[in-house]
Amino acid sequence: MSSTIVEVEALIASIEQKYAELSRIYRNVPPARLSDPDLTNGWSVKDVVAHIAAWEWRCASLLEASRDSDAPLLAEPAVDALNTEIYQERINWSWVEVKYDAERAHQSLLTAIREFPPERLGHEVVYRTIIQETLEHYSEHLLDLRRWHHNLISVYQ
Repeated sequence: MSSTIVEVEALIASIEQKYAELSRIYRNVPPARLSDPDLTNGWSVKDVVAHIAAWEWRCASLLEASRDSDAPLLAEPAVDALNTEIYQERINWSWVEVKYDAERAHQSLLTAIREFPPERLGHEVVYRTIIQETLEHYSEHLLDLRRWHHNLISVYQ
């Protein structure tokens, strides 16, 4: 990717498509069901949405700090510890709070991508970070969310 300038809107369109797929899974589900710890890891859909939002906030922040240098993107976080911290911080948030935070985080991330220097988006570490924190991260949770949604629907049929 290093010599190629990434098409910003194509990247954003891919992110939006996958994010919309996530959102459709829980869109018309009663909030009380979204808080049930029904996923295979013991989390609820609300927990997953809050988790994804926190990582989107992190990615947006990293991009803002990496406009001139790849250094912030090269730092390796303690992922399990960070995930635990995120979970503990947001466990008592209501669905309304989680949904609002998720919408803001997603828009903040898209803004950070749009405002990122286009010539730097093609740098391997930049592009890889964005892909990992969006498309790949969404995909990590989609299978479990799809399974949850299928089970939810089958109960009502």
